[in-house]
Amino acid sequence: MKKISLLIAAFSLLFVTQNTQAQTAKGDMRLGAQLGYGTEIESLGIGARFDYAITDQILLAPDLMYFFGKSQDGVDFSWFDINLNGNYVFEMSNPDIIPYVLAGLNIAFFSVDFEGISIFPGGGSSTNIGLNLGGGVDFVVSTFFVFGELRYVLSSSDQLVISGGVKFPLN
Repeated sequence: MKKISLLIAAFSLLFVTQNTQAQTAKGDMRLGAQLGYGTEIESLGIGARFDYAITDQILLAPDLMYFFGKSQDGVDFSWFDINLNGNYVFEMSNPDIIPYVLAGLNIAFFSVDFEGISIFPGGGSSTNIGLNLGGGVDFVVSTFFVFGELRYVLSSSDQLVISGGVKFPLN
């Protein structure tokens, strides 16, 4: 049910703003840093992101996110995401607010270390591939952008990721 609600919210944003024109220019590039929180690992993360405007309305938006590991009962967890998203941007009456919806590919790398448990020495790792769905908003602040984003990863390890950060124009 959570997945359906998120999809409805993302597509509602699309239809509410469908009569507007994008304000991103083809070829625009931005590089930035982000902080986030993952609901499955229940941990904060840091990352980097890059935006490239393929058209005036579509951005290629890859990012990396490392979630700080955590220990619980002698087990150490770590999680790293690579995301390749496409963002569809909209123009609002205020040109300093740029909402977008996103969809893309998520590759999550997990590792578990059982060093604290003598019955299961060692550990293991896994890689999951999933689908990102969500949206966000860029706010133009002077010469840079501040953003907030909400995305849901549909995979065998579903996770809601709430993130925000800054992006700086490269051109």
